[in-house]
Amino acid sequence: MILPPLDSPVTLPPMEASHPFPAAGVGQNPPWWRIGRASIGFLLDIMGMARGPTDIVDPLILSVVLQANIAPISQDLELSARYATLDDTPPDDLRRPVSINAVAASLQLPYETVRRRCARFIEAGALIATRRGLVLPGEMVNNPFYLATATARYERLRAFYFELRALGVFETAPRPNDVPTYRAAPIRAANRLISDYVLRVVETVMRGVGDPMSGLILLEMGRANAASLDPIDLQVEGPIPDSRRAPISMLELSRRVGLPAETVRRHVNKLEAGGFCRAVKGGRLASVEKLMRGDPESGGGLAENLQNLQRLFARSATLGIIAHWEAEAAA
Repeated sequence: MILPPLDSPVTLPPMEASHPFPAAGVGQNPPWWRIGRASIGFLLDIMGMARGPTDIVDPLILSVVLQANIAPISQDLELSARYATLDDTPPDDLRRPVSINAVAASLQLPYETVRRRCARFIEAGALIATRRGLVLPGEMVNNPFYLATATARYERLRAFYFELRALGVFETAPRPNDVPTYRAAPIRAANRLISDYVLRVVETVMRGVGDPMSGLILLEMGRANAASLDPIDLQVEGPIPDSRRAPISMLELSRRVGLPAETVRRHVNKLEAGGFCRAVKGGRLASVEKLMRGDPESGGGLAENLQNLQRLFARSATLGIIAHWEAEAAA
C-alpha cells in the first residue's frame, strides 16, 4: 500500500482526536511553572539525545519526515499497539511519503535549507527520495544509534511521567480498561508519542519567536541560567528572579546547542530584539517567562503546554504504556 505524498505543511491532528483517548487529569490548581520547567528540561533532553554530532535542525527535519511517514500508524490505535516494541518494526508499505516543501513549511525554514540538508541525508542513506516524496527507510529505525536513542528517550519519558505525577498532574486521570499489554518495553509506541509532543511544543515556540532554532536556543539559554539553582528555587510557582540565575556566555551557549558561535550570536540578537533575552554582566539571561506565560482560558504558553501534556499521557495510558511503567514500579 503506497499512500499519496503530503504536499501541504505537516500538521498534527487536533487536540480533540477521534480516538478514545481519555483526558489526563491535572487537578484544580496545577503548578503551572513547575510543570513548565520540567517540560523544558524534558524537551531539551530529548532534542539533545537525537542530535548526535549534528546541530539541532537536522533531528527536527528527520522527526518531521518520520512523523509524516508513520502517520497511518500513529493515527490508528490497533496499529500503534501492534508496532509498539523494538522487535515490531512497521513495514515500509505503511509509510507515507512527504515532500521537502511540506517539511520546510512545517518548520518555517527556507526551502533551500531543507532541500540541501535532505540531499545530504539522501546521500548518506538516511532518507530515500521517491517520486512521491521523502521516506525514512526501515533500516534507519533499526540501526544501533536509533535503537539506543529510542531507548534513552523512552526512559526519559518514563522519568518525566513520574516527575509530573509527583506534582499531582495525574490526580484525576482516569485509567482506561482493556489496554494492550506488552512482552517487552513499548519503546517504538512511546517514541511516536514523544515526537508528536516535541513537534507540538516546537510549533508553539515558533509562534512566539519565529523559527525553531531561535526557540531552542532560547530554551537552552533558560536551562543554563537555572543550572546552578538550589532545588528549593525550582519549587517556586512563578518566574525565578534574575538575581538567582546565572548568565551564560555566547561561547558556552554555542557549545551546548552545537552551532557556530556566529550563528548563535545572530539568533540571540534576534531574541534580544524581541525581548526574549537580555545582556547582563557575564553573558545573557533568558526571559523564558515571556514564552511560558499564558491565559488558561485562551491557551498559549503554560496552558497550551498542559494541553500537549494531556494528549501525550492520555495516549500513553490508552496504549498501555503507563500501565507497563506502573507494573514495573510495583514489581
